[in-house]
Amino acid sequence: MKTLLPERTVERLSLYRRVLLNYQYLDHAYIFSHNLARFLKTNAATVRRDLMLIGVEGDLHKGYIINELVEKINEALDPDDTEKVAFVGIGELGRAVYDYFNQNNARLQVAATFRFGSQQGNQIENIPCYNMVNLPAVINRLGVRICVVAVTLDYVKEISAILAYSGVLGILNFSSALLQLPPHIYVENYDMITKLEKIAYFMNKPGNLSHP
Repeated sequence: MKTLLPERTVERLSLYRRVLLNYQYLDHAYIFSHNLARFLKTNAATVRRDLMLIGVEGDLHKGYIINELVEKINEALDPDDTEKVAFVGIGELGRAVYDYFNQNNARLQVAATFRFGSQQGNQIENIPCYNMVNLPAVINRLGVRICVVAVTLDYVKEISAILAYSGVLGILNFSSALLQLPPHIYVENYDMITKLEKIAYFMNKPGNLSHP
């Protein structure tokens, strides 16, 4: 059984991996903790602490071997078996995520997308796009356990309740609603309104502090 990592560490490890994947095909490539820290606007001590939690120690003079570091992060973060993901309220967001998973062969597979009304012109590659009325049946049939929900406030609570009833165990919520779901369902809220207000506040401040 994998060690349970702190939430912020999991987030940073995912970001480290995305940076490292840009350099994984270089021969004998190394990277120092302060280089990773600069990309994420954090400090080298935090990077080293995160990597120690997954059993990685760098060379004092060379840093970390990039390919080995990617492999270790894969082992720590990726599920043992492929997990299917569905996008409810599909758009360019779903396409961007699909492209990442498809290119990097992660163990998260986009299995279905859903939207209101006609599905024509909204299919991503070979991923089927279903009408929202088919949500429970398709989620159950495909065995989807993770859903990204990007619908309006008028529908998000009802749809999330349907997902919970259909067997979904993890939801990434892109609305500003605070979902009330059973405790066994892990909900990650990405409140775009708050993010935009934060950007508007900091972008005109002295020094343009993007991460205070």
